[in-house]
Amino acid sequence: MKAKNFIPLIFSLIFLSAFSYGQKKIDLVLIVETDIITQDNISETCRFEDQAEGTSIIDYTTLVDLGDEIKWKAEEAADNSGKVKLEKFKHESGLKFFNKDSIPVTFGRIKGTIVQGVPNEVEKYMLVIKVRKSGGDWTEYFIDPKLKMN
Repeated sequence: MKAKNFIPLIFSLIFLSAFSYGQKKIDLVLIVETDIITQDNISETCRFEDQAEGTSIIDYTTLVDLGDEIKWKAEEAADNSGKVKLEKFKHESGLKFFNKDSIPVTFGRIKGTIVQGVPNEVEKYMLVIKVRKSGGDWTEYFIDPKLKMN
């Protein structure tokens, strides 16, 4: 390879690596105790898979960076006979990291890429889920965690 062709190749690789550095995929799995959830006990019956013991889902914060891909999924807690499904992501307050007011469900998941934000900025959002207890109708619930920019 000639030197004059090699130099642009090196600069291209450096440029691409600068934009891909730090980008990560974050999977947030919401676990719901479908058999006992009510509008009054959401913080006791819903948790994220990696949520620290003794913390409430209300205080749950995910640290993110520009370019990160976030995926949410909902699952029933073990030994629960009801069903749960995600409905949508809805922005509540702070900077819109996804530059959208809401993100709909696609194939049972919600997926978005962080496109804007400044360090320490917080976006409060709402996950809308529906739960159907065994033999019952679907009931809507609202989970309100946060995203925080590194």
